[in-house]
Amino acid sequence: MIYINKLNCFTMQNPKDSPACVWKLQQELLNEAENLFGPRNKLKKIYQPDWDPDGPHIRYTPSKDGAFAELNPNAEYNWMLGVFQLAHETVHLLDQHGGNRTNLLEEGAAVKFSLDMLSKYKFFPKYPIITEYTYQQALILFNKLGNDPYSIAKELRCKCGNFISINEVVLKYRCPSLNEEIISSLLSKPKMR
Repeated sequence: MIYINKLNCFTMQNPKDSPACVWKLQQELLNEAENLFGPRNKLKKIYQPDWDPDGPHIRYTPSKDGAFAELNPNAEYNWMLGVFQLAHETVHLLDQHGGNRTNLLEEGAAVKFSLDMLSKYKFFPKYPIITEYTYQQALILFNKLGNDPYSIAKELRCKCGNFISINEVVLKYRCPSLNEEIISSLLSKPKMR
């Protein structure tokens, strides 16, 4: 169920002035992400999303007991960008690895999820929304997992406990058609931006 549409959030208010709607969206995206990728780390809290000029990214609490998404100000008055950014960061909120770099497998999962959530919420960009090369590559690599990359990613993540613990032995066993170069790329941890 798309609860947020019942609030008319996308037509009546903007994200910056609608913290209740943004929080409901966060909860919906989290539920969807857990359905696709498996349960989140329940020992970590997820807090109300906020805004940061250097976003979008995850901000950890000082004690690292939880985190929240910080969205870029370009999404403050644009629901499409708000959904896209929050969906992407929601995938990273599942594991909350304390600021360690993510691998391209997790980044690809986040990119695919954010694009699919745009469609779910009936946003269809008229321009390319993924413009940075590393994110484009992450998506291409994620889709190479197989015919249903979501279910494969969920299986891998649940087996290993989180995205960054997935290793080449587990990945090769689950996806024997992947060559060493693709596996190495999926597990690499480049600086994303």
